[in-house]
Amino acid sequence: MTAAVITLGVIVVVGLVLITVGLLRRRRAPEVGTPGPEAPADPGSLPADLTARDGRLVLLQFSSAFSSSCRDTRSVLGDVAADLPGLVHRDVDLATRPELVRPLRLHHTPTTLLVDGRGRELLRVSGVPRRAALVSAIEPHLPPATGTPG
Repeated sequence: MTAAVITLGVIVVVGLVLITVGLLRRRRAPEVGTPGPEAPADPGSLPADLTARDGRLVLLQFSSAFSSSCRDTRSVLGDVAADLPGLVHRDVDLATRPELVRPLRLHHTPTTLLVDGRGRELLRVSGVPRRAALVSAIEPHLPPATGTPG
């Protein structure tokens, strides 16, 4: 075998390994959880135009225009917000609001925050959330339903 054939074989094998790892990482569902150390310490770091002052919670999605994951996330969050009373979905393109990246510690898109009316972060999700896991994580933060059956 010539050196060129061996080099080509190594490049093909390394490429296949990288593609496999990338596909496996993409399939892994992001975790839905409470804010961790990456969450903003000061609720005042969230601009008032991104919160809901009427008592509703906001699913605040930080996106980039050309990301298919952001489009998928937008669909999931829109459906969840439509199904859960007291919840609104807002999508923020970080290309138009780059000043939010550092104070909110947004490392990649999509990143979704669940915030209350004061801008306090209740939940953070990186990547495309699974609907059932997201609904389960949001429900404890929703106000109790009003009205009595019957």
